[in-house]
Amino acid sequence: MPAVKIHAHPIAVHFSNGLVPVSIFFLFVFGVTHARDMEIVAFYTLVIGTLGSLLALGTGLFDWKRNYKGAWVPVFKKKLTAAILSILAGTAACLLRYAQPELLYSLDLLSIIYVVLNLFMLGCVTVAGYLGGKLVFQ
Repeated sequence: MPAVKIHAHPIAVHFSNGLVPVSIFFLFVFGVTHARDMEIVAFYTLVIGTLGSLLALGTGLFDWKRNYKGAWVPVFKKKLTAAILSILAGTAACLLRYAQPELLYSLDLLSIIYVVLNLFMLGCVTVAGYLGGKLVFQ
């Protein structure tokens, strides 16, 4: 029977990072429709995406040490920075929304910060994904 090689990092990354734009999409739908269920889905999607990002970071560090001998080159510095910033932004957004469940029902500084944190996280995972693609498809 042939051995099955599991690539944990790409699986973890595609799952968790794929949830970030989905969360943004549901935030947008909530902004247009004001349907409470859309905001709740956006929040829980963000929570799962943020938690999954921790797994993606862990598997990424493991693969980096195994496949690239832990070479501390600019592309890995950028990927690690983007991953850490993404997790911090996602965690901050999750905690803010958890502490203020009605956060998006009025336009104030906290609601703007929440949306900006979500968009910043999207930017971070996009940069990390782009750099990962450059590594794999060179």
